[in-house]
Amino acid sequence: MKTYIRSFLMCLSLGLFFLPMAAAETSDTLPSRLGVGVHLGFNIGGALPPSVPKPVKKVHAFKPGGTPNIGLDLSYRLTPTSPFALNMGLEYDIRSFSTTVSAEEMPIRYQSDEHREQHYTGYQRVEMDTRYVVIPVGLSYALPNSSFRFVVGGYYAHALKRKFTAKLDGDGLIDGRTLQEESVVSFPLGDFIVRNDVGVRFGADYSIDPHWGLTARMNVGLPKLFDKSFEVMPYSLRHVFLNLGVSYRINR
Repeated sequence: MKTYIRSFLMCLSLGLFFLPMAAAETSDTLPSRLGVGVHLGFNIGGALPPSVPKPVKKVHAFKPGGTPNIGLDLSYRLTPTSPFALNMGLEYDIRSFSTTVSAEEMPIRYQSDEHREQHYTGYQRVEMDTRYVVIPVGLSYALPNSSFRFVVGGYYAHALKRKFTAKLDGDGLIDGRTLQEESVVSFPLGDFIVRNDVGVRFGADYSIDPHWGLTARMNVGLPKLFDKSFEVMPYSLRHVFLNLGVSYRINR
């Protein structure tokens, strides 16, 4: 499976490499239907639950990453003058975040080899650091007589690096007993993150001039962060990231 994915990404990369050449050969008498560009942005967000779990009594810190996203963007107008275009690309995406909370009777299952449920009261911190190759696809609509363009679609992401660590304050209580006095107990959970992520993506672009623009994309993962076979936490986490950046269009 890994060999297949690598071969697919290599072929796609070669195809994207030669597309700018094809775009450059577009006739000057008609507007180019093929747009080729690049973008550089940063991600803000995290692996989030649908709502704050009841055992979480206070969120002391939340750092939403601010990690880079870089990619090659392709668009193809349905007709030379159509406001609609098909979009595709290839991106290298870094997703990270960390948060510290106070929990009361938080059900956890990652603290023992048996993965049996116990209840923790105290400070809990989670840290995530991941790397993905992302293939976005979608449809865009350029507003007439405007610099704005709206985009809706989805993405497929394959994890190159998976790191997720849960840290518990050893002075906290687990089933009424002190966990491990005067220490911080860490539990690495990255291997349980699903390797392949798919999700929805929507956003908007603003053209500063024919080449430069500003971009905004909201990405929401559909599968749960952790593998279904391992009930790490009693609530679901999913990727939710806002990407803000700047783009450069090689041609229109």
